Amino acid sequence: MLPESFTLDNGLTVIVENIPYRNSATAGLWIPMGSRFERKNEAGYSHFVEHMLFKGTQKRDYTEISRAIDRLGGHLNASTSKEITDIYVSLSGRHLAIALDVLADMFYNSHFNPAEFASEKKVILEEIKMAEDQPDEYLFDLFYEHAYGDNSLGRSVGGYVATIRRARRDDLYDYYCSHYGPRGTVLSLAGSLWKSGAEKKRLLATISRLFDRNDHPLRGEPGFRSAQFNDPEFQTPRTLHTGYFAHKTKNLEQVNFVLALPGLKYAPRQPADLGVLTHYLGGTMSSRLFIELREKRGLCYTVSTMNSQFLHEGVWGIYCGTSPEKYAQAIQTALGELQNLASGIPEKDLEESKSGLKGAIELGMENSYRRANYNAQCWLYHGELFDWRDYLVRIDQVNEESLLATCRRLWQDVCPTLVGLGPRLKRATRQRLERLISQPVFS
Repeated sequence: MLPESFTLDNGLTVIVENIPYRNSATAGLWIPMGSRFERKNEAGYSHFVEHMLFKGTQKRDYTEISRAIDRLGGHLNASTSKEITDIYVSLSGRHLAIALDVLADMFYNSHFNPAEFASEKKVILEEIKMAEDQPDEYLFDLFYEHAYGDNSLGRSVGGYVATIRRARRDDLYDYYCSHYGPRGTVLSLAGSLWKSGAEKKRLLATISRLFDRNDHPLRGEPGFRSAQFNDPEFQTPRTLHTGYFAHKTKNLEQVNFVLALPGLKYAPRQPADLGVLTHYLGGTMSSRLFIELREKRGLCYTVSTMNSQFLHEGVWGIYCGTSPEKYAQAIQTALGELQNLASGIPEKDLEESKSGLKGAIELGMENSYRRANYNAQCWLYHGELFDWRDYLVRIDQVNEESLLATCRRLWQDVCPTLVGLGPRLKRATRQRLERLISQPVFS
């Protein structure tokens, strides 16, 4: 059964999925605002706004916001990505009314106190520096910068020291008021929401009372259907470079790298072939890349695959960290596994990957946040809801022929993008890497 959805008079979409056999619940706001929608001089503003929503309202100061949830044993958190900001509370279902009151207060009533703004600016500057000291985080900022260039998708979600230092309280508050609002935003709830018709009625009345408001400063229509998103500045002018190599020298013991190829954008009822392939190659300790790079050759400690999807494009890739002297061998081995796909996948391995991916999804969907997040993203990207179990059916439909057809469609005659971070490379290593990535994965 699909979750229920409805729209309040002020344009806020509400999604509720009751799971009565659970004790916990999650309630959150999914706002289609992220670094994708920022102009160059606004880099990091969406992430800054997320921070300021925790820094005080006309009803609560920053300590009262966190204490309201902490005293109930709940978890209040938020995140900002390229295209979405989410603010959520996970807690016992019997405390949902309090969680909703806190969320509504943060969303509608944050006042961006100048003293708190100045303090939080320092925090964010430290966060940016911290990320640059963490190779796995910094690498992905570098990757998107090189892969997509000087446009909003290529910029760091957290922004840059220069743009954050220049940010003024009034500019950030105007950004918040101009680009955020109930119209286009989703309030998603999942878990133990009600146990009777009377409880459901009270919950829906609480939602309407707290969120169906127009007495707030938010006048924006955030998201993928807003006029701002149609601005050419927010459109990606190209997909990944082909045969592109970049290396950022940093005093590290290892080279961390992303080896990337075009992926798939978000699309409704999309076949599951790329998801199965991602799991098969790098999703587990028994995946092909883990076995070949780590277990057999000792080239790395960790290796994994990524399958990132956005509204207009997607990127698929391999992440790994290895010693500089093993870098070229690691790339050659990874490319070899990709090229081996053309010869087919053993039926036993394919069935194990399908089974493993289904099990991982089923396990993840036991979490109320995952359910609320899935429902919200379905609505934001597709404008409708899907039963998450439909994806399990699509996984079952994957076969060797369909999987290889997807690979050829995406990667035929395409050379990979390689971005690395680590010690200075020897000239011979650079030359070998450039030769390796100058050949198409499928030809």
